[in-house]
Amino acid sequence: MMTLLEHLESFNRKERFFLIGEALGNRAFQLFADFRARLSEAFGIEPPSSAFVAMDYHLDWIHASLFLAQPEIDEKAVHCNTETVATGNQEDVDLLVAFEEGGINHLLLVEAKAATGWTNKQTLSKAERLERIFGTDGAKYPRVKPYFGLMSPRAPKQLKPHLWPAWMTRDGKEIWFELEMPPGRRRVTRCDREGRPSAVGEFFRALNC
Repeated sequence: MMTLLEHLESFNRKERFFLIGEALGNRAFQLFADFRARLSEAFGIEPPSSAFVAMDYHLDWIHASLFLAQPEIDEKAVHCNTETVATGNQEDVDLLVAFEEGGINHLLLVEAKAATGWTNKQTLSKAERLERIFGTDGAKYPRVKPYFGLMSPRAPKQLKPHLWPAWMTRDGKEIWFELEMPPGRRRVTRCDREGRPSAVGEFFRALNC
């Protein structure tokens, strides 16, 4: 029988994961020591260097791994989709870090934004989905402890984390840590001849973010 971590790894088939791993000489996607320390500060637990790490990891894959890793489940059987394990959509988490420590499988879910901010519509939708997967108290699956954090250049404002499951927060607030961005980042946008925003797209200009 496969472990939860083995299930998670088996679903990881994003080409960007393997391309970046090859390009940077880090096929195992091992975390940088400094980032591991930052995760420890944010979540209160530091992943080992051997932790499973994946990017753009589908929530369907997380849900399926949790379901299939249960000891009473035949992982090769056809399963009823009453819990909507397979949604058919591409909703994902930007970074997944998973490891086993002390008999507990820790799943760190990190959402990142660089140039744009979060909206309550986005975060509440993600919170509802994660609550269906992990439960209101995060204890739906034995020996599994989930965590959720936000990462961006600036701390989010006007979010409503009190509407999220408590396990996604700390003291009723979102868990946030900084995403360091180099200066001088720009975006390209459509405009008219005078540089005013336009959906027609006859002209464009580059603007600072």
